[in-house]
Amino acid sequence: MIPIIYAFLASTTYLLIYIYTYKNYFELRPRYYLGVLFILLSVYLQFYVEISSDLSIGYTALLSFITYPIGFHFIYKTNIFNTLFLAFNVIVKIYIMFIFFATIYAVDHHVAYHSVWIKGTDYFALSLGNAYFLSIGSLYLADILLLRNKLKSFFLLKRNLLFIISIQLIVLINMAWLSFTNVLVDVSWYNSMLIITSISFEIIYFLLRLFTANSSYFSSFKMRSELLSKQLINQIDHYKAYEEQMNHFNKFKHDNQKVFTSITHLIQLKEYAAIEQILKEYDTEFSSLSVNQTYSNNLILDALLNDYAKRFEKIEAQFSSKTYIKLGQMTELDLIKLFYNILENAYEALLKVEPALRNIEISSEIVKSYLKISFVNSTIQTTPNPGKTVKSDKINHGFGLSIIKDMIVKYDGFFNQFIVINDLVPYYHLEIFLPLD
Repeated sequence: MIPIIYAFLASTTYLLIYIYTYKNYFELRPRYYLGVLFILLSVYLQFYVEISSDLSIGYTALLSFITYPIGFHFIYKTNIFNTLFLAFNVIVKIYIMFIFFATIYAVDHHVAYHSVWIKGTDYFALSLGNAYFLSIGSLYLADILLLRNKLKSFFLLKRNLLFIISIQLIVLINMAWLSFTNVLVDVSWYNSMLIITSISFEIIYFLLRLFTANSSYFSSFKMRSELLSKQLINQIDHYKAYEEQMNHFNKFKHDNQKVFTSITHLIQLKEYAAIEQILKEYDTEFSSLSVNQTYSNNLILDALLNDYAKRFEKIEAQFSSKTYIKLGQMTELDLIKLFYNILENAYEALLKVEPALRNIEISSEIVKSYLKISFVNSTIQTTPNPGKTVKSDKINHGFGLSIIKDMIVKYDGFFNQFIVINDLVPYYHLEIFLPLD
């Protein structure tokens, strides 16, 4: 009975720590505890089968391929690939370690490991308990210490995720085939082969997880660098345009004195027709000057908004902004990052809309102790997709979305997003609330 209690406590502890660890990467569903109970019950079922049923433990092991994905689906709000990884990751870790310890006990009794031999003995619960107990340490080492800052990138890069899922299935199929074989071979050789194979698979799987997580992290780092580089390039282009504008304006100022001197002289000569012609030419030249409009009360933000106003004009999008910004604790650099990523997402959304329907508006107001900034743009989507991107380049655009969310959370703010249909045109609304203090 003690081995069963040990396995019960070890499995429960491991699974609860596992679920708690990955909630840092995925949002929990409202009734996630039902999924937790479902997974725990599927584990406890193995103990029941081992004690009170003639059913082979192989069937309960196969049942895990169904119950674990279902359970994790009801725990986390994520896609099928992440769900499969989370489920198979547990199965791989526990099954490899179970075979390892079970074979050790078989060696001690001078018998070949087999599921029929271990069923009904205390060694089943001991092996399972040891597998869960050792996996707690492995979980802490890999997922909490070594990969803590890299798993977010790993879940964004689908090709690495699919690669690991493929490895998980290969490992499980091979371990199952080796541990359930009925081929008559030397007991000592067979047990040694199982021990070496289980250790090898454990090490290989651990190293592959490190490799793919690091690979995803550096890929994401490259994408972030390219995203920041793109921001800087846009800013440089803007400042170059601003420099050209100022040179043009300074030249206009320099010619002003000559114009006024000429007008004064012509007034003395009563050459009113000539004065009228000069004023017409002067008005035409003044109108040709490209002077920045004022879209906000922040000079640096205004530079960015003027830059995007020109970009929106090129794609025939109507743009308006009346934004009063009170920074509070937010730095101007973070403000620019926030607006840049929002405007970039809006720009790409508008490209998919018919030119005649392209529209974007920015406004702000004080709501109690918060600054509310509203972004509204026409779109082709009919429902918002919070926390995800529908673009093919999920790494790059996924970071744009994550930067927006992280920036808002960093300053203790929150946001709402929704779609409003106006004259049969969907409009995406993003409302950001930032504390004033």
